[in-house]
Parts: sequence; structure tokens; C-alpha cells
Amino acid sequence: MYQVNTMAIKSYPIEWNKIFGNNNKLIVEVGFGGGEFLVNLAKENNNYNYVGIETSLTSCHKIKKKIFQDNLNNVQIILEDAKFALREFFSDNSINKVIVNFPCPWPKSKHAKNRLFDEKFIDTLSSVLEVDGELILTTDIFWYASAVKEKFLNNRCFEVKNISEINQLPFKTRYEKKWENEGRKKYLLIAQKRCKKSIKRLLEGDFELPHEKIKKVNFDKLQSLAGFKKSNKNKTIVIKDTYTKLDGSEYLVKVFSEDEGYIQSYFINVIKMKEGWLVKLDDIAKAYRTPAVKEAVNTIAKELEN
Repeated sequence: MYQVNTMAIKSYPIEWNKIFGNNNKLIVEVGFGGGEFLVNLAKENNNYNYVGIETSLTSCHKIKKKIFQDNLNNVQIILEDAKFALREFFSDNSINKVIVNFPCPWPKSKHAKNRLFDEKFIDTLSSVLEVDGELILTTDIFWYASAVKEKFLNNRCFEVKNISEINQLPFKTRYEKKWENEGRKKYLLIAQKRCKKSIKRLLEGDFELPHEKIKKVNFDKLQSLAGFKKSNKNKTIVIKDTYTKLDGSEYLVKVFSEDEGYIQSYFINVIKMKEGWLVKLDDIAKAYRTPAVKEAVNTIAKELEN
């Protein structure tokens, strides 16, 4: 309740009008933290639907308690990386506003790759925001706001307003209170969409469970798969280990894979059937059916049959 199990969705992007049961416009907050801002916004403006995206289990637990206490039916949350979630779970021109309050600036140059606002993320915003839709960024760091503004200008799909100093947000967040106590200034940046760029989604289309059938298994090869690595273009597959059922009727292969920077860990089953063997993504595997996951199934099948 209140949290969308995105791995159980049968088709992507998600049809949010069916999740909420109405056609109200969508507002998304990236990194909602304690949930104070998103919950208060949803209480004050119930003619919108709200989606919060977070990577912290603790934050998700906290906001669900707040949503329940306020009996809100216009808020859903996602536990996922924001770059991946915005690109994969929202269709073109579907979001009215994306709000980002006090993101980590990752100030050291060696950590710059961790910053939220990179070229691909802004391309995603140009796609999923509706025309005239807005990205609203609040930060306590002026150089960070300036760097983000420059990236939006370089994208050429946004009209970017001048960075302004603000007293406070409509609803105070935990971080805003902390910065106020430290005497820090707060800055607001708004980028408004004017056109869109085409983006490539990894999950677009219907749900499909990747699998391969093979006639026989090379058991020596199976035992030596640990450490196997394959990389090509934007995909990487690494096999970490293999596990065997006592009666030899089933094997588990632990895999790490990467699609354009998005990393997943999961198991692939190798199961004895009446005729031959079935290689498939484990039924309880917490993994999206990305190109790298599908290629991992196909690669393992080929390696075991050779």
C-alpha cells in the first residue's frame, strides 16, 4: 500500500492513471527524504497525483506512516534509482513537475559521476515532462545551481530562469531546517520544457520472462562459470558463483549485470526437465528484464550447451 512494486508491473512505462484511478496531473519528487514536503504538498493540493522516488528503505518507511496517518489517496512512492525510474516508469509528456530539494552535490570531481543532473538525466526530463512542465531545484549551494543551469541551457530543450535566492520552501524539510540553523542561503532554479528529445528505454513494452531451452548441460563448464565476464556496447555481465541442488536437478547461477550504468544482482535457474534443460531468470529474482538480464540468460545457455 502506497508503494508501487515496480518489478511486478506487466508493461512499461507505468499507466499512472490506472494506479491512481483518475487522470489528474502528475508531480514527482526525487529524493523525498523524510517525506515532509511531499506529504504536505499532497494535502494542500489534492487535485494532483504525487509520486515520490527514493533509494532509502528508512525514508520509504517514514513517508508511508505519514501518508497513512493523513489518509492520503493521491501519493505513491517508488524505491528505486531516480535516473532509472523517471526514464522507465513514466511515458513521454506525462509529468507536470519534477521537484528536487537539496540533492547531494557530490562536490569532489572524482564523484561527479554520482551527480543527479547529467546529460542523460536532462534528456529524460525533456521527454517525460509535459510541454511547459517544470523542473524545480532547491539547493543551498550556488555553484551547484549554476552548474545545473548550464547543463539545462546546453540541452536546448528548456527555458531556464535566473537562479534566485529564497527565504523558504512552501513546506519546510528536515534539511531546510538544518541549513537555516547553520545560516546557509537557499537557491531556486526552475527549468521549463519547450521541446523534447527522444530517449531509449530499457523496459519499454510488455513483460517477458527471459528463458532458453537446451538439450544438455556441460557440467564441467557449469562449475567453472564463476568469474566469467562479458562486456559489449552498453551491457556487462559478470557471473559471481554457482550453486547446486543436492539431487542435481537444479542449479542457481548468481549474476551481476549492468545496463548503461544501472546495476542489478539476481539468480538464473538451470532446471532439469523431461527433455533437456531450462535456463531462466529465477522466479523470485528481484530484477528488471533489461537487455543485459536477457543476454545473461542467453549467454549462460550457450556456454552450458557448448
